[in-house]
Amino acid sequence: MTKGRFIPVLVCALLCAFSAMAAPFPPDDKKPGDDKKGKAAKQKEDTIAYNLPETSSEVDETPDTTLITFPSHDLYASWDVNTAHPYKFNEAFHEDSVVITLVNPGDNNFILPYKGNLTSLFGWRKYRPHYGTDISLHTGDSVVAAFDGMVRIAKYYQGYGNCVIIRHNNGLETVYAHLSKIAVESGQSVTSGQLLGLGGNTGHSYGSHLHFEIRYLGQALDTQDFIDYETGQLKTNYFTLRKSDVENKYDLRALHYRHRSDVGLNAKSGIKKGKSVYVVRKGDTLSTIARRNRTTVNALCKKNRLRPTSTLRIGQRLSI
Repeated sequence: MTKGRFIPVLVCALLCAFSAMAAPFPPDDKKPGDDKKGKAAKQKEDTIAYNLPETSSEVDETPDTTLITFPSHDLYASWDVNTAHPYKFNEAFHEDSVVITLVNPGDNNFILPYKGNLTSLFGWRKYRPHYGTDISLHTGDSVVAAFDGMVRIAKYYQGYGNCVIIRHNNGLETVYAHLSKIAVESGQSVTSGQLLGLGGNTGHSYGSHLHFEIRYLGQALDTQDFIDYETGQLKTNYFTLRKSDVENKYDLRALHYRHRSDVGLNAKSGIKKGKSVYVVRKGDTLSTIARRNRTTVNALCKKNRLRPTSTLRIGQRLSI
């Protein structure tokens, strides 16, 4: 083969070899990722996948904000509009004590729900506990909110009759029972002094009166520890609630059963019938012991040779 013929053959062979090597790959304008339509489709696919709801196997770490609109949402785990007292104090209260600010800056002042004579106080009454303070009124008298807050329950509820329950910004809940008419509804924000309804005699009630309660995490407290009913004012703006107070004063059923047990033990120990002995516990005072045992401070002092100002010792035994 001559030199002139060899060159075209060589060029042809090189071109064939180059074509064979380049054949598996698409042209430059068809390389993956360079297709504009392909890019747009992939972006759309990614967006759809990102917005799909998470499967049940995945954990949703988004915080639940449904309770933020309700007062004291950080203290209570739920907002129950059907049950009067669904909260269990012993399960929710993990501290030895808590200081409750009754009226916070920016709130309206406390207003007595109704100014009238007290007809029944907090404590054990005959065969059942009485968790509130009864205030005498006439059917149709106006009953108002004690603190700013939001209505949780406003309806007829068992023994309460027509009742309103308000949760307040300070963590307390107040109960207004035996109303003849209700003027608010559940979920409504109210301010202290705002009309809640009219006094009456509905539910488990004998005669027109307002049954008024103060509760904290479901635990009923003695309203007289907060309110001076003669002046209609708060005794102090800061109330310290101790777990020992609940155990020794506010948990009426537990105290009742404990008292019955103590009486049984005294009988077995040979103590004369009719004589009762009380063992002083932490947080007790002569006035609380007297009220709990249906006697007076003067009677306690006389039986135990004490003065009203005497200091009690934990474990001290008092004749009742």
